Amino acid sequence: MPEYTNAFELLMDAELRADGLGESRGILVVEGPDDKRVFARHVRDHAQILPAGGRKLLISAHQKANAEQRGKIIFVTDCDYEVRRGALAGAPDLIITTLTDMESDLLTLGLLETLVLDLVPRALESRSSSRQIVSRLRSDAEAIALPLGRLRMAAQPLGVPLHLEDLKLARYWNTNTRSTDLGKLIRAMHTKVADEIGASEWLKLVEQTPRDSGMCHGKDLVRALSFLLRENYRVEVTAESLARMMRSALTSEALETWDVIRRIRAWQVANQRYVLGV
Repeated sequence: MPEYTNAFELLMDAELRADGLGESRGILVVEGPDDKRVFARHVRDHAQILPAGGRKLLISAHQKANAEQRGKIIFVTDCDYEVRRGALAGAPDLIITTLTDMESDLLTLGLLETLVLDLVPRALESRSSSRQIVSRLRSDAEAIALPLGRLRMAAQPLGVPLHLEDLKLARYWNTNTRSTDLGKLIRAMHTKVADEIGASEWLKLVEQTPRDSGMCHGKDLVRALSFLLRENYRVEVTAESLARMMRSALTSEALETWDVIRRIRAWQVANQRYVLGV
């Protein structure tokens, strides 16, 4: 996949591809390779999807695009917590995920039910069993991911990575109460940001973050599901494998219920340039 050093290189490549593919074809710019994989089976031509190599470059390219380029190129990016902060707003040609990222959006499309049927033998006993397992997994995954999402948002203005992907979830998850020890997490993560902020100020930052389930980051949800499947159902499956399974389970029918797709289709109609479809 191409690597771009600046926004102008990305825009030039996208525009050249659009012109080369014909007047009816558009270009979809996404953040990275995994985002391309989400859309790859649902576009007219794989060459129409360009991974920007990161969110910063994607946003920069969108800001620098002229009116003609915006009629040929559509950008899709993760919301993360920028919209809540008022630091990012969508546009007809800048599509932002409804929740924090692609994975969290995909989990709202009924894909967890498909994964559970494939992975948990007990789910095959009855429709009721399957629904109960899905409901508990979803609830517990959110109970793990929500505190992590709040920590992510609190740390953003500090510019210090928390590396939550390395966190040992079992240290903070209470299987009896089915809850995460937020206080313990806050203290542990303060060691990562201690050079930037004191313990009491860090606690205040976390406490000021929203507490709704929309704060759950998709990558944390997928990691939590991997952990819970192992702990509760003795199913060994990595977070990376779960993410791949989700992308593979994304049928055309499920795709059409995704608000991101609705907005892409609106851009297609407005510009008579098409990305989706056979």
